[in-house]
Amino acid sequence: RGVKTRAIGMIIGKRHIIGVAALISVLGLSVEGLAQTKGLTKYTKAKPSQLLKWCTQGDDFGCYFSGGLEAKRGRFKDALYAYLIGAFNADSRAGFISMIELGKIYEAGKVVNKDLVQAYRWYTVVMKRQNSKDLRVKATTMRDSISESMKADEIAVAEAMAANWRPPKSTKKKKKK
Repeated sequence: RGVKTRAIGMIIGKRHIIGVAALISVLGLSVEGLAQTKGLTKYTKAKPSQLLKWCTQGDDFGCYFSGGLEAKRGRFKDALYAYLIGAFNADSRAGFISMIELGKIYEAGKVVNKDLVQAYRWYTVVMKRQNSKDLRVKATTMRDSISESMKADEIAVAEAMAANWRPPKSTKKKKKK
C-alpha cells in the first residue's frame, strides 16, 4: 500500500496525496483504476480555490475533494462546509461520500458539538438513497454503531430529517433529440 501511495504522490504532487489516498480507500480504487477513472484528474490537480468554486457551483466531486483537502490541512470547519454543500447537492457518488464524512464529523464532534441525530440522519440518507452497495453497507454499519447510544425520540427525529432530504434537480444539461 505504501508503494501505491508514493506512486500517487509522485504523479500528482505531495499536497494532494492524503486526499487522493482517502478517495482511493473510500471508492475502493487501485492506482490503475484511479488513472483510468475519467474526470478525477482535474480534481487532483486543482487549486483549493478552484475546488471550492466547483463545489459552490453544485459539483459534488468538487465538494468532496475540497472537504478532504481542507481536513488534511486541519481546517475542519471549511471541510464541514464543503461536505455540507456536497451533501445537499448530492448528484453522484461523491455527494453521498460527503454525507458519510458529515456523519463522521457529527459523530466525533469535530468542529461542531457532537450530534448523533445529525450523524444518524446522514448515514440514513446514504442507506436509503445510494445505489452503491458498498456505501450502503458502510452507512448501515456506522448508523448501527451509534443507534445503541441514542434514545428512541432522537432516532425518530433523525429518521424524519432523513426522509425529508431530497436530491437536487440535476444541473446537468439534457441533450436535445
